[in-house]
Amino acid sequence: MRSSPPTSPPASTSSAVAQIRQRRQRTLTSIVREEIAHLIASSQLQAGERINESELALRLDVSRGPVREACRSLEEAGLLVSVVNQGVFVREMSLNDARQLYEVRGALSGLIGRLAAQLITNAQLKALEVQLKAMEKAAAQQDMPKYYQVNLAFHDQLMHIANNPTLASMYTATVNQAHLFRQRGLVQEGSLKISNQEHRAILEALMQRDAKRAEQALVEHVAHGWGRLAATVQRS
Repeated sequence: MRSSPPTSPPASTSSAVAQIRQRRQRTLTSIVREEIAHLIASSQLQAGERINESELALRLDVSRGPVREACRSLEEAGLLVSVVNQGVFVREMSLNDARQLYEVRGALSGLIGRLAAQLITNAQLKALEVQLKAMEKAAAQQDMPKYYQVNLAFHDQLMHIANNPTLASMYTATVNQAHLFRQRGLVQEGSLKISNQEHRAILEALMQRDAKRAEQALVEHVAHGWGRLAATVQRS
């Protein structure tokens, strides 16, 4: 009796399997991308440092494929640069590059402040107050890593309150690139305290639901941040 030839899976099944594989690959790539971005934001990867794909793949227990895809994505986002026959490196940003980023970030932050003032709830105001007090404590202790972490959370919360996904996407892309320079602008003596006074002005404007004042406070905060950063770099 002749055996029946093996049957191919239905086209719909093959399509579903392909989609699942693609989704899994995209998920892994997203995880790796976020991890590399975090390493840059936390200064564990420094400007000019080469990305070791094999080491990252081993560390995250993934193949090198998602790492390569994540690096390509971060190169498009302006965080990494690829050098022929040498590899992929954390982008080294010039002072002029940073200035342009801060100009864009200032405009986006102002819009975030204006929208947030119109939408913020009492519960969200209380959450921002908690973050502000945590920054004040970190500033008093000159705990730069803690201050930087809560500072990012404060601004991320404002972005969330503004409730504009398109704005959030543009803002996040700009801030991620600014991580390549931004911490240097907070290391001057007394700068943490000054930065926190600016955060207090932002919060007070939000408490009054004053959209124009909140917008201006955030624009000025970013402009002053740029001034601190430029002064630090020019002295170094």
